[in-house]
Amino acid sequence: MAKSNSNLRWFTIAEIKSATNNFSRHNIAGTGGYGNVYRGTLEDGTEIAVKRFKNISAAGEDEFFHELEVISSVRHRNLVALQGCCVDKTDNVGYQRIIVYDYMPNGSLHDHLFVKKTKMDWPRRKNIALGIVRGLSYLHQEVQPAIIHRDIKASNILLDANWNARVADFGLAKFTPEGATHVTTRVAGTQGYVAPEYVLYGQLNEKSDVYSFGILLLELFTGKPILKTVPNAGEGSVLITDWVWGLVKQGKVLDALDPEMGCLGPSEVMERFLLIALLCAHPQVPCRPTLDSVIKIMENDQPMPPLPDRPLAYTVDIADIEQAIGGPEILSSGSGFQSFSSRGSSMRGSVSAREGVS
Repeated sequence: MAKSNSNLRWFTIAEIKSATNNFSRHNIAGTGGYGNVYRGTLEDGTEIAVKRFKNISAAGEDEFFHELEVISSVRHRNLVALQGCCVDKTDNVGYQRIIVYDYMPNGSLHDHLFVKKTKMDWPRRKNIALGIVRGLSYLHQEVQPAIIHRDIKASNILLDANWNARVADFGLAKFTPEGATHVTTRVAGTQGYVAPEYVLYGQLNEKSDVYSFGILLLELFTGKPILKTVPNAGEGSVLITDWVWGLVKQGKVLDALDPEMGCLGPSEVMERFLLIALLCAHPQVPCRPTLDSVIKIMENDQPMPPLPDRPLAYTVDIADIEQAIGGPEILSSGSGFQSFSSRGSSMRGSVSAREGVS
């Protein structure tokens, strides 16, 4: 990618160092698989987030420029905007590849849910959910070819000054080839959020993102991570999906809501959002809705469809699957893989916590 690309501002390494106090550890705002993210301030006072890639070599240049191509091609109010980049090489540091984003002052959704334990009421969580789905739907429906995020999780949802959600980190995004229904690729993503068909077969399409989004919604509304010890669950931990499914079966789905939520909303609306989350995180791909349908259901412009039951799970050797896909770091029991060898593949009716869900 040439530096003449009009969508990007090319920063000098001197500008980046000045903005981040020479990559001071006090400026670190987060870490990820690619390296650290620093908070910075440009000379004009603009606050920025600086993503500095680690373990850089010339061999990684194509992947770096691919990320720039993806990010610079999309603009949406619920996506983190790319400001520019920096490429530099020195004898003592080596290759430096840096991406500059808009800074999000309220940090990540993950930190508010699981680190700071921020009390967020229902209206705020609902608004965050709508922001996330609108941003992802834009990537799936409005961008051609469609962009599949592949790493949807709470730490990749950033919050601006007004608590609006912005989807971040397209480092694992992949363009869908024209005419293709899925992409077969090396599994990449974060354990617990990865769709079962992606883990088992490396098959990737928009519905893989829908699955991850469903898991994220469950975390947002329950305040619990994907694998969590919950009350009355017996010994050990259970998957958040299994726990909420159990409450649906008992007609107690609203018991899944975060007790620290404070101000609530209409019961039928909160129930609808929880059921949407389960529908999105359904282990069977055809049962998952498209994200544009999710928006319509959330906004009550489309009725909530019946929630198909899940196939019966069975026991598998996780070690065998880990070996097949390259290691435990990309597989979690939270991926829902057990559904693919169910005892009976037919749908067994529908479940609903209450009649008349809309």
